Amino acid sequence: MVKECVIIGGGPAGIEAAREAVKLGLDVTLVSAGEIGGRAGWHSLLPSKVWLAAAETAQELAAATGGEAASQEPPDIIERIARVKADWNNQARQELEEAGVQIVYGMASFVSAEEVQVRDGEGNIAAAFSGKPVIVATGSAPFFPPGMKPDGRRVIAPRLLSKLSKLPATMLVIGAGATGCEAAYLFNALGVQVTWIVDQFGILPLFPEQAGRALGEALSRQGVTIEAGQMVETLERDEDRVTAVLMDGRRVEAEMAFVAVGRRPDRTALNLAAAGLEAEGGGIRVDEYGRTANPLVYFAGDVGGGIMTANKAQAQGRIAVRSIAGADVDPFTAKTLIQPVYTLPQVAQVGDMAGGDDGAVTRVRFAQTLKSFLLPEGEGFLDLAYCSSDGRVLGAVAVGPHAADILSPVALAIRLGGRVNDMAAVFAGYPGLSELGFIAARGALPQKREN
Repeated sequence: MVKECVIIGGGPAGIEAAREAVKLGLDVTLVSAGEIGGRAGWHSLLPSKVWLAAAETAQELAAATGGEAASQEPPDIIERIARVKADWNNQARQELEEAGVQIVYGMASFVSAEEVQVRDGEGNIAAAFSGKPVIVATGSAPFFPPGMKPDGRRVIAPRLLSKLSKLPATMLVIGAGATGCEAAYLFNALGVQVTWIVDQFGILPLFPEQAGRALGEALSRQGVTIEAGQMVETLERDEDRVTAVLMDGRRVEAEMAFVAVGRRPDRTALNLAAAGLEAEGGGIRVDEYGRTANPLVYFAGDVGGGIMTANKAQAQGRIAVRSIAGADVDPFTAKTLIQPVYTLPQVAQVGDMAGGDDGAVTRVRFAQTLKSFLLPEGEGFLDLAYCSSDGRVLGAVAVGPHAADILSPVALAIRLGGRVNDMAAVFAGYPGLSELGFIAARGALPQKREN
């Protein structure tokens, strides 16, 4: 019977795995290369969400007063980022310490199939573990094509938002995934003239087409200039501007550029070959419980590849540690994973919108809720996908205020194998945006009564 485990990584996956391990009575050692919170908590996700909150506040105040977006000064935002980072991440560290989790700071790497060493900043061995189950949760790192690496002056990336002390008059945003969309929105909302360079894969290429199209139209109306169908060949920089050279030879200039073109699993320091884990086609084979080919090694979060979101990392951290402990747990499935984009309007998706030959989709407008009339920006839609033969809820995409929260009932319905008739019977608090999923279900095709 397993009584202890080692977790490598102090981000969302590692923290959630440690929490669950304590609940299961395991002795837990959490190895973190930096402060508890990881890149998400200190350098990328959290700082960007503080900036997004500032942009949202600016637009809400403008809507309330009928004027232009309220001024949000970067030094004030940076000060708030520092406070939120310290409060949030220190809270997590204190929680783990009080629960009895042993935290070791340093870089962990495998020296054999069963042994892990941790070295401190001076290269000395700070700890070693042998024969213990290990959850690898080292996250991901941004990827930058040649010629687009940030310099912190003319070219920045999410991890540099904590240091952006002054907003430029003009900004190029390169990348149209969730992070690129959020950057185009927030800089525009804060008064920056944004040119958004979107490649041939379009806006939010991993979302249903209608979602990306609706967001692009909304941001265009808000003043974002979109250069669609273009890839950037390189970025040229001088003292007062940066120039994006596009594949078709055109040149687009701005004071600064924000680059968000993707992330890759961070496995560089792990020496996985010593653990018997060789990359196959660029990836490590991991099953739905996080198990690898080495029975002692599990992966959780971005390090395993695929969709890279904090909620996925948390879910996989919990599943991995429960699997190690032999506790009852269902395998990870992406079909209940809500993927949010915090723009205005918000965009979110969950489940499968295709549904094969038996799939059907019903749409509900936000205007079908009284709540939408009480919001500064209440326009939007929710598409609910379901199986036309038996009514099983398959997925949904929402574009509008609080889209991510609205999809939570849909995710639960998918998880429980619920049908549109089950959702149709529920009437949410009135007036509220949570009504939308249930209204959509009532608008679905009538289902045959079971015998």
